[in-house]
Order: sequence, then C-alpha cells, then structure tokens
Amino acid sequence: MNATQIPPEIEQQFEAVSHLTGESKDELVREALLTYLEDFHLAMSAEERLKDIGERTSLADIGREFGLAD
Repeated sequence: MNATQIPPEIEQQFEAVSHLTGESKDELVREALLTYLEDFHLAMSAEERLKDIGERTSLADIGREFGLAD
C-alpha cells in the first residue's frame, strides 16, 4: 500500500468513521478508492455517450409533440 499524507482534520474524521463502523482504515480506504474509480469510469462513459448523441430534443419539445404541454 502507498503511504499518503492526510491533513489532521481529515484523519480525525477517518478515525471516527473507522471506530463507528468497526471497519479498519485499510478497508475504508479500499472502499473509498473503488467507489471513486467506479464513479470516474461511469462519468467518463457518460461523457463519451453525450458526445455521440448528435441532435438533442428538449423535454418541453417532446411534451408539445405529444400534447402534454400546459
């Protein structure tokens, strides 16, 4: 595992969460890193899909098309 410098105020919160959950700090770091990586990949995938969408239609236009506008 790599060593990382953590500011004291974050370290205090980290210790408190570890104590409250009963999970080791290693487990918490692993979970947080995996969550971050999953979110990152999902965001990158969404950005790529948005680039390929082409012409877009607003929700208001769709509503008008189907007679749902106020």
